[in-house]
Amino acid sequence: MDTAMAEVPEVETYAGDLRRAVVGRRILDAAVLAPQAVRFPAPDAFLETVRGRRVLSARRRAKFLLLELEAGQTLAVHLMLHGGLTLKPEGAGMPPDVLVALTLEGGEVLLLTDGLGYARVALAPGPELSARLQLDALGPEALDAGFTPEVLAHRLRRRKGPLKTVLLNQRALAGLGNRDADESLWLAGLDPRRSASSLSTEELTRLHHAILSVLGEGLALRGTQRDLFGARGRARHRRNVFGRTGEPCPRCGSRVTRTRIGGRNTFWCPTCQPEQGASPGPFQLPLP
Repeated sequence: MDTAMAEVPEVETYAGDLRRAVVGRRILDAAVLAPQAVRFPAPDAFLETVRGRRVLSARRRAKFLLLELEAGQTLAVHLMLHGGLTLKPEGAGMPPDVLVALTLEGGEVLLLTDGLGYARVALAPGPELSARLQLDALGPEALDAGFTPEVLAHRLRRRKGPLKTVLLNQRALAGLGNRDADESLWLAGLDPRRSASSLSTEELTRLHHAILSVLGEGLALRGTQRDLFGARGRARHRRNVFGRTGEPCPRCGSRVTRTRIGGRNTFWCPTCQPEQGASPGPFQLPLP
């Protein structure tokens, strides 16, 4: 099982791979090896509905992969923490962690895998799927062209919770995960415990640039997991602070600290990410 997490760069990489290799092909057959992996409909109905449908498009919304199928059906895939997708030749053998398998015309099988068994799929007509998964309630996408510092300010200034918790709230900002939130806050020099509504205009601009820089790096390196074709992405799962408790901060040399915020492990540098009112040390913020 890959230890890297499926966050926006990984899911966006899969979406691009699916557009290249799966869109336009028909699903000839399907198998559900773990019934709990199908959120809805019931596994038998899922199999009956998905068989014979051609895949028309593939896109990402937050950390959902959405495959539009013929006859108005939409297949949603959520990889959770460590799930993955693999495209293999038919007859190549079934790994033990496969949850769902879709046999495509052309002699290949699309496999949803997860050693923890948490990844999920759902299938329904588009509007029903959006309603049941509450996709329309999600916040703006950080990778959209319309995501500006002003949009970020609008989403954060209405919320008084800790900055880290608000960044992980999908209704505030869609898709930012635990790892990339920590890395963005480190890059922007912001304490994850601060109130989201307390940021100045300059701090909001730093955070906006940092989010785009972190996500942009992850995308350019094709994430941290193996892609649809089995090639591992070149991005580092443990980057500057995430997962590096007690190690030296690459910017100032102080020890990276871990704490729990909103029930999530949070990694940060107390020196580079000072409390509100303190002046952060000098650092270079890469352009997105």
